[in-house]
Amino acid sequence: MFKQLQIRKSSDRIEPVPVQLTSGWLEKNSQAPILLSQINNLPENIKKRVYRNLIPSELLARFQIDPVSWKGTGGDLQVQIEAQADSGLVRIKAYSYGAQQDEFFFMEFSDNALGSIDIKELQLSDPESPPFGNGVHQEGYPTFSGSTGRNLEREQRAMEAGLPPGQIWDWLGALKITLNQFEAFLASLGQRAYFFEPHFYSAAWIFEKRGFAYAQGHKLMDDIHAEFQPGGRLYRALDSSSPFRQPDGWCTVRGRAWAIHDGILEAIEAKWEGLRMVKLLGRKAGVETFPDAEF
Repeated sequence: MFKQLQIRKSSDRIEPVPVQLTSGWLEKNSQAPILLSQINNLPENIKKRVYRNLIPSELLARFQIDPVSWKGTGGDLQVQIEAQADSGLVRIKAYSYGAQQDEFFFMEFSDNALGSIDIKELQLSDPESPPFGNGVHQEGYPTFSGSTGRNLEREQRAMEAGLPPGQIWDWLGALKITLNQFEAFLASLGQRAYFFEPHFYSAAWIFEKRGFAYAQGHKLMDDIHAEFQPGGRLYRALDSSSPFRQPDGWCTVRGRAWAIHDGILEAIEAKWEGLRMVKLLGRKAGVETFPDAEF
């Protein structure tokens, strides 16, 4: 499963994580991992210094946002961070304008039970593209990746515009620099790996390309690829019974992703759930569950 990765026979000794960060403890061991919950308990200005380098400077510069003050040319604060004390959760948002409109960056990440970090959600959107609103139900409440309902009309518009499921705006095209920046941040905390749970097939494929492997769900991805081959059960289920199940959908990542979002995995008695991906800092796993794929 992990190509080009070596497993150590003996792991480095990691000291127990203290309740509070102290200069004495930091000086004693430069490799012991730091948790987000520890950072979140620091004073606000120190906390901001630590989290300041989460968004790549070149991405902020694209929207004329100062990388230190997080303010735009008009003096408005265009980056918001939520990192409550006694919490291991961090949310960071950036807007192309100061009025909290046109969000181009959203990231949510947290501590996990392994003492590592989970990326829970990452959205990089082009605020100059038209919003499709497919993440909101017709009655106005969020769909939460389809778990609370779907807006079929807006989903179809997004699909026809070339977007994968879950993407409300066009791509910003900054995933590589964002993950590289995040890895540099994690290295400064003494972390060696991080995790991601893909809500959609397309997200899993994209993170494969960025070097992730599967801690859970590799077999499901292999089964999906096999069953989308001509003659397979998923291939046969692309029967045009809905706009999201077009006969040629098996050929592309987006076609497969929309069909899976539409529930086509019922044909193989499976569900899109339980997938968990992992990335070692600075290394690529070489996993490819849809070889030579067209997005």
